[in-house]
Amino acid sequence: MKRKKQRRDEILLQKIVLRIKELRSIHGHTQEKLKEATGLNIPNLETGENFPNLTSIAIICRYYNISLDEFFAPMEYPPKKE
Repeated sequence: MKRKKQRRDEILLQKIVLRIKELRSIHGHTQEKLKEATGLNIPNLETGENFPNLTSIAIICRYYNISLDEFFAPMEYPPKKE
């Protein structure tokens, strides 16, 4: 049985990837450290191979002691229509 391909927002994916990298950088963490601490496949998330779901993002937020609001706030996406 062929699986239906999920729709992906590539711009959102790149913003999420950059935010995860930014958080790692702020805390001086490697992909491996974050992977060990969270159990998530961080290299696959950061290459865009896997689109992180909300649960994965929440796990990262818990690890860095930030809210989902704080995770998404810098993104300002999608842009508001004027």
